[in-house]
Amino acid sequence: MTVTPQQAPKTNLIAYAQQLRAEAEARGEQLPPLLPLHMGEPSFRTPDHIRRAAIATIEQEPISYGPPPGWPWLRTLLAEKVTRVNGYTVRPENVVVTAGGTNALLASFQATLKPGDEVLISDPCFPLYYLQLGTLGVKAVPYTLDPGNDWLPDLEQMEKLITPRTRMLVINTPGNPTGAVFPPQLVHDLLDFARRHKLYLLSDECYDQLVFEGEHVSPGSLLTAGELESNTFIGVYSFSKTYAMTGWRVGYIVTGTGLIRRLEDILLATHTNITLVAQRAAAAALTGPQDCVEEMRAAYQHRRDLAVQLLQEYGRYVYTPHGAFYALIDISPREGRAALDSADFAIKLLEEKQVLTSPGSSYGQVARQYIRISLAASEADIEKGIRAICELADR
Repeated sequence: MTVTPQQAPKTNLIAYAQQLRAEAEARGEQLPPLLPLHMGEPSFRTPDHIRRAAIATIEQEPISYGPPPGWPWLRTLLAEKVTRVNGYTVRPENVVVTAGGTNALLASFQATLKPGDEVLISDPCFPLYYLQLGTLGVKAVPYTLDPGNDWLPDLEQMEKLITPRTRMLVINTPGNPTGAVFPPQLVHDLLDFARRHKLYLLSDECYDQLVFEGEHVSPGSLLTAGELESNTFIGVYSFSKTYAMTGWRVGYIVTGTGLIRRLEDILLATHTNITLVAQRAAAAALTGPQDCVEEMRAAYQHRRDLAVQLLQEYGRYVYTPHGAFYALIDISPREGRAALDSADFAIKLLEEKQVLTSPGSSYGQVARQYIRISLAASEADIEKGIRAICELADR
């Protein structure tokens, strides 16, 4: 069923989907079920042992104020995780607990940047980079990720973006929205790039344990202990995706102790502390059975394989996402047909097919002819959604 909108906003498709359903209901019509492929929201419940730890904390412990950088027992566990999973040795004093990866990013920017500074971020990228930097009066300078080369950056192009105001390089691997996993040599080269230009290197590693092929290499694993303490490397991590804990809001930052002291003041000023309930849950995630992580990763990989197979079937295959749980789908028109901006395409897809996606233009200029889907949806929804996207693009 095709819905004729009164007004189709390009900025909030979720609100528009709700509007369309309310209007249909007012007309006495019932729309088909919505296919939600837009959100980076794991389709799994938070594992049972994590939920039980939170319940036990509520029942048995006082929920009081806590230390701004996180409870020492959790910081110790996080330091051990970084050594075990990310491949570099840190102390608890090198870690602070944050309200999810988003808070970790903003606090890191606040601790290192001032108005007028410039930061190199990828195009496409996680959209909140732009929003957060903008609130601080910092200019985001995009470097291109090449869809013809597995969405990897070109260091020669990046060299041309350096100015006297450049202060930081942000990298994200495995990446949102691309699913790209940067090869080890590229990570080494990006670290060398940051060193040569005396930049902070912020490594957004929130999908570090969701890798399908290759390996995730943290720049931190290429640093000496002295370089880590130089406070120029910042690692950002989250429990949200690895343990299906998006709503629990637990993330963490790893960096030198000098920068940690500044971050502690920022966290105290913004939210005082993360609730004990969430920190006990995070500790249970780290110390409990880890088979849940592999089960979720394997499920996302299976869905990725399904997506790739369908895109090949329709002749719209461009690349294979090697990590995270997203895919960018090329919606370029067939020869002789007019191109449709991804925001307009997403609106049309919602109106005609009841498929909710995320337009590539939300992530930058390079992905304007792409639609991002989340592989955290069910296999049935992924198949229906991809077929609807490809059929609309082929019209």
